[in-house]
Amino acid sequence: MTAVRVIPRNSKIDKGSTMEVRIKLFGNLGHYLPEGGNRFSFTKSLQGSTTVQGMIQELNLPANLPIIVIVNGRRAGLDHILKDQDDVNIFRPTGGG
Repeated sequence: MTAVRVIPRNSKIDKGSTMEVRIKLFGNLGHYLPEGGNRFSFTKSLQGSTTVQGMIQELNLPANLPIIVIVNGRRAGLDHILKDQDDVNIFRPTGGG
């Protein structure tokens, strides 16, 4: 079964506006931090309707890199549309044995 994201008719997505999101990169993702970021976090300006996948592409993370994305405390898929002032945490999956 495929999940479908429904966007209400009265919601407005302005592709021309910009927004800022706070991004934290954990573990060995720290070497993808842009100049000016602190130890593991930074604020990034994005276009108004940017998805998680679009943000990942702007961060130059490899497309085949397994990651877990949490937006405002909830796991988010690649098609999740980000909003102004979202908190985005990106982790690498871990395993043990």
